[in-house]
Amino acid sequence: MYEDEQSSAGRTYSNFRSTMDLGMGSIYIIIGILVLYLKYFGTMELSNGYAYALGGLLCAYGLFRIYRGIMGLKDMRRKRR
Repeated sequence: MYEDEQSSAGRTYSNFRSTMDLGMGSIYIIIGILVLYLKYFGTMELSNGYAYALGGLLCAYGLFRIYRGIMGLKDMRRKRR
């Protein structure tokens, strides 16, 4: 019974982590787009290079987090079978 509880706790943690990756990835993408949007309208005091680099990196990291979350959820489904 102890092993069942451990595997259940591991699955719960993996599910939480994958869901958190999806949510945080979305937030990073939104912030990256916001940086690019604010720079486009001139309300942010960053040079063009820094603003585009920061916005691009935030969007890229957000996509990576979403990818990692999707792969984690797929892995959990595969282990269930």
